[in-house]
Amino acid sequence: MKRFKQRFTGHQISVSMIMWLIAFASLTCGAGITYAVLKNDQIQVARDIKQMNEEIASCELTKEYYRSKTSSLTSRWAIRDRLAQDKSDLQPIDPSAVEYISPENASRIAAAGN
Repeated sequence: MKRFKQRFTGHQISVSMIMWLIAFASLTCGAGITYAVLKNDQIQVARDIKQMNEEIASCELTKEYYRSKTSSLTSRWAIRDRLAQDKSDLQPIDPSAVEYISPENASRIAAAGN
């Protein structure tokens, strides 16, 4: 037992060494907490981005739905069917009565009309 006491009595830790160990432990804990907080923020931002992308996709799908519904309601044949169901007195225009104006002559014809 004497040999054991003699061997380890010369190795004492000084107060300054204990202070350095406490400072190092505090810095390590602070770095770990900072990492956890930043990682949590990063995960939250990723979730927000994913949620926004899902909302954008939903809006795009809704837009396409309304666009197709609008185009089906405003097509020539759908309007004719609705007019027929409503027993409208509107009649189709005879194709021979339609005058075609080319874009080159449009400004000359508009100027002649004034």
